[in-house]
Amino acid sequence: MAWLALVALLGAYLSGPLSAPGQVTRPRRVGIPAGSAASIAEPEIRIALTTNADFATVTCEGPMACSTGEQTDDVLPITAGKATVQLEVGTRPAPGSGSERYRVEVASFRSREAAAAAVVRLREQVAGPVTTRYDAREQAYVVVVGDCAAPEDAEALMVSVVNAGFRRPVITRDAAPGASLPRLGVTAEGGSSLLRGAQRCTFTALEEERAPLKVSGQSYRGRIEVFLNRRGRLTVVNVVPLEAYLRGVVPNELSPTVFSNLEALKAQAIAARTYALKNRGKYAAEGYDLLPTAASQVYRGQGSEHPLSDRAVLETRGIVATYHGEPIDALYTSTSGGRTESSEYVFGAPQPYLKSVLVAPLPQVRAGRWIVSSQSVEHWQDPEVRLLARDWALLRVLGFTLPERPGAAYFTTPATAREVTLWLNRAARLATAGPGERPTGTVLRLEGFVPALLAALYGAESPARLVTPEDARYWLGTEAERFPPEVRPALAYLVREDILRPTALLNAGRPLTRGVALGLLARTLLARGIPALQSGTARPYDGTALTVRLGKGKDEQRWTVAPDAYLFRTFGGECLPVERVEIIGGETVRLYADQDGRVRYLEVSPVRNGATGDRTSPFSWWEVRLSPAELQAQLSKAGVNVGDIRELKPLARGDSGRVARLQVVGAAGTSTLTGLKIRSALGIRENLFVILHERDAAGRLTGVRFIGRGWGHGVGMCQVGAYGLAVEGYTHEQILKHFYTGIALTRLYP
Repeated sequence: MAWLALVALLGAYLSGPLSAPGQVTRPRRVGIPAGSAASIAEPEIRIALTTNADFATVTCEGPMACSTGEQTDDVLPITAGKATVQLEVGTRPAPGSGSERYRVEVASFRSREAAAAAVVRLREQVAGPVTTRYDAREQAYVVVVGDCAAPEDAEALMVSVVNAGFRRPVITRDAAPGASLPRLGVTAEGGSSLLRGAQRCTFTALEEERAPLKVSGQSYRGRIEVFLNRRGRLTVVNVVPLEAYLRGVVPNELSPTVFSNLEALKAQAIAARTYALKNRGKYAAEGYDLLPTAASQVYRGQGSEHPLSDRAVLETRGIVATYHGEPIDALYTSTSGGRTESSEYVFGAPQPYLKSVLVAPLPQVRAGRWIVSSQSVEHWQDPEVRLLARDWALLRVLGFTLPERPGAAYFTTPATAREVTLWLNRAARLATAGPGERPTGTVLRLEGFVPALLAALYGAESPARLVTPEDARYWLGTEAERFPPEVRPALAYLVREDILRPTALLNAGRPLTRGVALGLLARTLLARGIPALQSGTARPYDGTALTVRLGKGKDEQRWTVAPDAYLFRTFGGECLPVERVEIIGGETVRLYADQDGRVRYLEVSPVRNGATGDRTSPFSWWEVRLSPAELQAQLSKAGVNVGDIRELKPLARGDSGRVARLQVVGAAGTSTLTGLKIRSALGIRENLFVILHERDAAGRLTGVRFIGRGWGHGVGMCQVGAYGLAVEGYTHEQILKHFYTGIALTRLYP
């Protein structure tokens, strides 16, 4: 039964030729007999490249032809490389002539009750007459607003209709009885006339693969139709087979160069195909199906095609997402901020397949992302010494003789002369810097140990030579007086490099503890480039090897991790020891590998955007601050005028935490925004945000901060999240079924 429903639905999509200007153009209903699915042809899609032009230019680097579309044999070959379509002189209606009326066709409804509810809603929010007419051909009730003499007035009225929550209104133009309609003329490059007195014309490239048609410099497959619209201007439409259309959509909705994963691109291709079929004919009254912008789907024709996205389209040919046998409204959003929203909280109407979901793989999928070490961290639980674990581990991999499981007492006990001598000699051998100046004072106190350490690591070329007495006094601050002038440059240099910590300065004059000595030794060695740590961005750990993209380039290297490697993870800016660490991809890592290529030391900084599948998006987290004047001006554009803004109150949130109803409180009253209008009225990226009010001492509002996540409406498939799931190993089918609850994938045509 589901398949028969699909067959019947696709038959409804197949449409006849475009009707004459001034008539309502809608898909022609065609019944398809049961059992004839194999004969279903690939549908065509009509994309409006331009909807309000005074002229249109079509170019081609090869032969093309032009037809008026009125006679099947009326085809005119064009040898010139450019043809221009424009209104013939004297046929444009004079502005304000009173020979036409402009109205906004809001939407059509199957039931009288639904149309009546829309009328009530519009009369509350839109100025101008609101009427309903019955379209017998479509068996639907059409709600119409306005009766304007000028197109500019109708355009202003349409903004109010959109703000009232209606997604796809169109402006219609009705000519007065007896009024003459304008006609088109087509001229070739050089000015010679090709056609006159036509209402439409169609261009076709005769060698499309080699030399496609171009409009505004952009190449397109299929044919280009130009016709007069209801506003007395030109609409330029690209008519193209659905699969060719998708080749110009997928790379623009999900870049194959940035998101180079075939499964993610396949999911995008199926979603785009399903969306196109479900929304085919939405703008039928205007003579086309879809727009080439984000209002429908971003489409840039043949010139934007890419081999990887082409492959995704080809390998999913004819497949759509269905629910109970019908193609779904396959909405998708750029970045969901980690969780999508149920459709009713954004668009007002619930859909069983558009439910809020987390944008993350199942826990069992991510179970293999953990690197585990046999190194215990139990002896590092004391907060006093836990921060020394990193320094200790670095020295251990460098061959320093240190205990395997030091306790707190080891680090807090004063160092012995033999220990310090052995440590400094080992550091000097690692640095091979040559002999330095003989240190002054005892190395068992801070003022003697630091000059000795710099001499061991730098020899005579110690950077402390560059520190002036004034620099030293400034960097050491009030602590400078604790030390003799001759040692201040060395101490000040380590302060400058964030190596010498305040606690060590405050304990000056006391015996040097092992903890202070080892910490200074490890951090100074690291600043000297010892050990030479590799640094980069991790790929997801695959359970066998760690892959890291080095530096800013795209060079990658793989290492195995030693079973007893020292593992560290940053928490709040501090690097602490762990027995296991998760690598989901995107983490900043620093590592030391031995001569056998095994990682012995690994330091991991978590991804700042978190663990969600869309974490790679620059809009995963964002923050915007608006002054009261900026906020008031922004809201005013959306028709919200409540005087000086006092407060923004979230009244309801959706399943994902997005703001579903927002009250704007001002000095002159209140206004409530709902769903999609919230982010557009505020001028921010998403409805997933929290609000921080900034006030002065008197309680007056001085600013509003929005801390949010995501970009888009947040419903359906998260595009960056789809890529994230694909990287985790999800197939295109698993991705789609993750985002669209309860769907099936069905091939509509071969």
